[in-house]
Amino acid sequence: MKPMDSSQATLPRLLPGEKIVFVRHFNNNSSGNKPSSLHELYRLARAETSQQVGKFGPVLASQTLEGHRGSPELRRYEAIFGRDSLRVALDLVDRYPKLTKATLVRLAELQGVEKNIAREEEPGKIIHEARDPKNDAMARRLSKTQGWDWPYYGSVDSTEEYIRTLVAYCNSAQDRLAFLNGEYIGRDNKSHTMAESFISAVDWMTGKMDSNKDGLLEFKRMNKGGIENQAWKDSWDAYCHEDGKIANHHHGIASVEIQRVAYDALLDAADFYKKHFDRVSEAKQLKARASRLKRTIMEHFWTDQKGGFFVLGTDRGKDGVLRQLSVKTSNMGHILRSPTLLDEETPRASTRRQAVIRQLFSPEMLSVGGIRTLATNEYRFRPGAYHNGSVWLWDTYLIVQGLDAHGYHGLAYELERRIRKVIASTKKFPEFIRGDVDTTEPALNTQVVDVWDEQNQRLNRVEQPPQEVQAWTVGAIVAMTSRRHTLGHSARYPSRRKFENDVLKSIKS
Repeated sequence: MKPMDSSQATLPRLLPGEKIVFVRHFNNNSSGNKPSSLHELYRLARAETSQQVGKFGPVLASQTLEGHRGSPELRRYEAIFGRDSLRVALDLVDRYPKLTKATLVRLAELQGVEKNIAREEEPGKIIHEARDPKNDAMARRLSKTQGWDWPYYGSVDSTEEYIRTLVAYCNSAQDRLAFLNGEYIGRDNKSHTMAESFISAVDWMTGKMDSNKDGLLEFKRMNKGGIENQAWKDSWDAYCHEDGKIANHHHGIASVEIQRVAYDALLDAADFYKKHFDRVSEAKQLKARASRLKRTIMEHFWTDQKGGFFVLGTDRGKDGVLRQLSVKTSNMGHILRSPTLLDEETPRASTRRQAVIRQLFSPEMLSVGGIRTLATNEYRFRPGAYHNGSVWLWDTYLIVQGLDAHGYHGLAYELERRIRKVIASTKKFPEFIRGDVDTTEPALNTQVVDVWDEQNQRLNRVEQPPQEVQAWTVGAIVAMTSRRHTLGHSARYPSRRKFENDVLKSIKS
């Protein structure tokens, strides 16, 4: 370990049993110029013009600002990530359909064709990330220290996002039939059509759910050196109980937002099967499965504690019985993004919808730059932590989309305003910002801090600088500039408008 240098920044709060073992100050200066989301999108897509976006495949997950060579800390994700590229492709499907199409085709080419523990590959599964060990030092290091092989498939939600993105593209594309019949060479060196790829992805999803006694989409790594939390919050300490105890990784863990994505993917696939494949019976089965999953979400992922909220997820005790991870996180806001999960005008749906929104806009969750990943009054909250208190702009933007879909346009605009403030203040498109309390300006981490966690017997990086240009963030900003608000529920239902005004009055600017 290098000697610690803590003279230039405030050290983070330590939890019981932790001690700081490494601190390094980090220069996080920007160029000082006003950033352009379109320019950065072109760079992420390796394009020079708008017409070239998509010509060279999916976007990279991140990059440094132009002219910044950057340290390795700022170049961790200059690769294709399944979840990341699909999020951007879905947000920009109307504006950049060529990018969406190219993303789908490339991920189909990389789609799993066999079971392989080192890669965590399974037939039909979409990658977590693709790197080339020949020219990627990060790939070589992960292979050596963690036993990964490439491409790596340690993500439980990339496949569902792939299903949803393919449906969204086909719903708007004029070349839908040609696209579905289009052929590509898969990892098995055989020719496949995009329609076959879609069906294979659906089969992986439903097979995964069939293997679960509660019908959930859980993650549990196959490779003992693989990612423990195979969701977007993939820090090892991101999934925990109210008392801070880490979730039980010996059994599967179900994240609430992944169940939401699976629910929507099931409905999308059902409509697609009926409309384009004439597989009416299977479509009915997919819709029935979605209905069962909805009931499970409402039963096992909701708590009436602390004003009511959707919990982070579930793990299992030694007996295999589901246990709630009853902590307040931004994940609850992803439920709003589903068009039907909370849209009914029933007392239960209305009560839960309003409870979630109140939680998101509470002082514990709402920060100057958006929604915190973890509430300030939770055990593991630290404002600079990667997933335990920071604010991710794409995460907040997804909540914006959910609010807008339910007609809460005023609250959506309020979060958009905060997102834009981050870009204007930092002059970057950062991966995340700090979730500090009682601050009026967005701030970035300026140090790397590692602690030794005695209770869990492992190192924990509790602060690190964000990537300077994150594809998710860029995609969200580009989407915000072209998004059109439609007449929503708050106009049709005065009670929603009154509720929204009450929430807006209660928050600080």
